[in-house]
Amino acid sequence: MSNEQEQLTVRRLADFAEVERLYRERLKKDFARNELRPLANLRRSWEKDAYDCYSLVDGDEILGYAFFARLGNNFLFDYFAVAEGHRDEGLGSLFLRCLAARLRDADCVVVEVEDPDRAKEAAEREIRERRLQFYLRAGYCETGLTSVLFGAEYRILEVPAKRAHTTDELREIYTALCRSVLSPAAFRTQFRVS
Repeated sequence: MSNEQEQLTVRRLADFAEVERLYRERLKKDFARNELRPLANLRRSWEKDAYDCYSLVDGDEILGYAFFARLGNNFLFDYFAVAEGHRDEGLGSLFLRCLAARLRDADCVVVEVEDPDRAKEAAEREIRERRLQFYLRAGYCETGLTSVLFGAEYRILEVPAKRAHTTDELREIYTALCRSVLSPAAFRTQFRVS
């Protein structure tokens, strides 16, 4: 870790106003419109104490953020990004390691990564493959599970936590997490895991 990186801090956001500001200033730029859940949906999860948000900061500057849906002691990455001017500096990997340390007592932490094998174009496949490799290098493990959510096809990865989970356990945990953030109609019609 460089001296500059040693000065970075991971902090849990304590106020929904901070989440809302990040949503308006960053998420709307970092994610495609069809990937953004309505802010009201995030607020409902926050108010039910089922949503955790972290930022990677250098002083007052937010260099990255990670939003998680939480159900009990199980976590699902909802959004993860590093500020555009700081990408390819190793901050994403550092942030993932810091988050893993913060969540070391979690029962399960899962992330969805768009499946490279389902990309329609070579350029998109390359981007998806880079994302997948990024998580694998950070110690995430393929689970063998895939999902379709609003037509997007994902591979489900697990962060090593307290213990390894069976495929059936992971399917159950992941399904419960998705059910907790989706409306009943969306869960019924827009979600599938196999």
